[in-house]
Amino acid sequence: MVRVAEVIRSWLGWCPCAGRETMRKNIGDGFYQAVPVMKRQVPRGADGPAGFMAGVYEHTQRGSVIIGAALAAILIILASMYLFGAVWVTALVLCIMLGLLAICSTLTVTVQDGSVQIRFGPVPLIRNAWLLSDIVSATPVTTPWYYGYGIRYTPHGILYNVSGPHSVELLLVSGKKVRIGTDEPAALCSAIQAARATTGTGWQG
Repeated sequence: MVRVAEVIRSWLGWCPCAGRETMRKNIGDGFYQAVPVMKRQVPRGADGPAGFMAGVYEHTQRGSVIIGAALAAILIILASMYLFGAVWVTALVLCIMLGLLAICSTLTVTVQDGSVQIRFGPVPLIRNAWLLSDIVSATPVTTPWYYGYGIRYTPHGILYNVSGPHSVELLLVSGKKVRIGTDEPAALCSAIQAARATTGTGWQG
């Protein structure tokens, strides 16, 4: 069995048995001993498990309402300019809509390097970050629809959101609260908790 595994590994560069155990040869006794391999469980995100295996969580949420409204406005403006000619007002509104798509149509949340980072995009001009050591707790919450999208001041602190009612509320050591919009709040909370455990900064309180 051991020799078969060695042949498979020499052909393929890996062995199907490697996921369950590794084989270590005891040179003094001349036999192989199976040594179990402990695998650390990490949360999975919508953007795939590769980042988690590297200790990084990253997920991008698209603002469907923002994108749809901006594209509809752009089509109307282009039709108006085609039918009636271009004027400075329509050109200005067109530039604003294009800028909205470039700056605020997506929200990417990253947990790495000891911090929770956010950036609007695809042109990342607006960004922010919070140290894991400054975060007391992370809780999935539901945000009322009338809070809107973008960057909003709410009774629960600043809200960063591009789509949907779901978000994660961060309670900071200073007592301030921040809400980060996401379509996978449970995975984001798990990633923050896992990152804090890795860095040795457990939840306070």
